[in-house]
Amino acid sequence: IFQGEVEPKVLITTGLKPSQISFDFVQDMLPLLPHATYCKRRTYELARITDYSASRGFSAVLVVKDDHKELTTLTHVHVPDGPTAVYRLTSFVPSERVHGHGRRTMHVPELILNRFTTQLGHRVGRMLGSLWPHNPQFRGRQAVTLHNQRDFIFVRFHRYVFADDGNRARLQELGPRFTLKLRSLQRGALQHDADHEWLRKKGMGSRKACYL
Repeated sequence: IFQGEVEPKVLITTGLKPSQISFDFVQDMLPLLPHATYCKRRTYELARITDYSASRGFSAVLVVKDDHKELTTLTHVHVPDGPTAVYRLTSFVPSERVHGHGRRTMHVPELILNRFTTQLGHRVGRMLGSLWPHNPQFRGRQAVTLHNQRDFIFVRFHRYVFADDGNRARLQELGPRFTLKLRSLQRGALQHDADHEWLRKKGMGSRKACYL
């Protein structure tokens, strides 16, 4: 994927009995991720969904969950063999609610990974980066930024607009906005008995302790 030789193919689904906020998130993620497909969850177990995804040539599965109409969790499974990352999902702002938002196009965006500096950060950054193709279509002038700051990963989508003289540019946000915080990273694809490469534990929220 990172050499541009293989196109990522992402399947997006929800938790069981999702509320409207999960569908709103999925609707905004589909244009953000080229080659992403939504699959209705119904009552399927996640293990069955990952097996189906692997057999259909998908490279990743994203599962968005909500609780009491608030987004809570984004699970990212790299298929077929893992790893599996679980994130806390917060601060979602749909595209339509971003002030002065622009209109997205179907061009493949550039991807900017910022401040993933530790060994764990490199691992997470590459895993997230594998969701996007690495052959951007610069004509679209669109960029997705994943910015890590004290283990909070801020996701933003912009278009850069050049001034008439061609020497200056400004950013126009396209949306959506949301924030991720890693809860766990485990080996394997949704294996209940899998070893955790990393697990956020109670008391690990010190301002001085950053892990990514």
